[in-house]
Amino acid sequence: MKIIKIDPDHPEEKKIEKAIQILKKGKIVAFPTDTVYGLGVSAENEAAIKRLYQVKKRPLDKPMTLFLRKKGGFIRFAQAVPLFAQRLINEFWPGPLTLIFKANQGSPPSLISKQGKIGLRFSAHSIPRTIMEKGRILLATTSANLSGQFTPSTSGDLDKALLEGIDLLIDGGESLLGEESTIVDVTRFPPLLIREGWLLPAQIEKVWQGKGDVLFVCTGNTCRSPMAEGLLKKLWPQRKKNEIKIDSAGTSALPGLPSTSLTQKIMKEKGVDISYHESKPLNQKMVEEADLILVMEKMHKNKVLDLSSLAEGKVFLLKEFGLGVDEEILDPMGGSEESYRECAREIEKNIEGVLEKLMGCGK
Repeated sequence: MKIIKIDPDHPEEKKIEKAIQILKKGKIVAFPTDTVYGLGVSAENEAAIKRLYQVKKRPLDKPMTLFLRKKGGFIRFAQAVPLFAQRLINEFWPGPLTLIFKANQGSPPSLISKQGKIGLRFSAHSIPRTIMEKGRILLATTSANLSGQFTPSTSGDLDKALLEGIDLLIDGGESLLGEESTIVDVTRFPPLLIREGWLLPAQIEKVWQGKGDVLFVCTGNTCRSPMAEGLLKKLWPQRKKNEIKIDSAGTSALPGLPSTSLTQKIMKEKGVDISYHESKPLNQKMVEEADLILVMEKMHKNKVLDLSSLAEGKVFLLKEFGLGVDEEILDPMGGSEESYRECAREIEKNIEGVLEKLMGCGK
């Protein structure tokens, strides 16, 4: 076993690269996290995951947790993301919270439970995050202890028997919190506390309760985002109308303009009346109050993030969130009636995907 000391405040690039190469060879690495010391392997290497189970002596029916490279990375693996789960992400990531989602088809098979669920976490610690960012890898992780035994908060606390089975120990000093992450299952409503960790149940409950807020963003707030707003309002279950606020705004909108005549005409054909709509310029307050922000183009996403860093992890392209496609929905402004119809069809298809994702926990 090799031991490398890495500065947790300023991880040295050459040392990080050594850890990355070891992980890419299917080896096991121990490292500090914001909670306790963890063990990790490449999440795409099933043989490495199997070996980690053996070294840890962990029951095979207890899946490991997937560490994410970025806050919004959960969208790649979660089949359903109810708004209360999004609020927990917004509040506690990066941090000591593991969320259990319904896994989608893009999730690593070795990390999916028999119930079709996957545990996701976005750690606040610089060492695992730098490893994943620089190496472009995801980590399958578990605490650095033999199953059921004491969880260490320093490298010196690791069990000698465990050390014999790992390939690299990263000594990054003491872990930040010294207590395991809180685990919450968000595949059901109300969400279920699986393990109480550093975050207390009262802290979790305070955040997930309350009215949801979805914000659609385009450029002028007269075509695409009013369409999306109107369609989601129409499709949202009537019995739950008082549980959500659905709104729209534009990155370059002038205040008080109606939606375009073609937008109104096409929406009316779909049973959606947006004749009341008045355009609103996007502002920082809107961004920070929204639970979920769905935009039409990448430039909209960039402008949202420019307004507030708190938007990280809750702003997505509409197509990205709705159907898992990294594509934009282009502006029909100035185009033919058919271009408006095509835009409306595209938005409607994605709004159906958004609704399915938001309601997927059966709430």
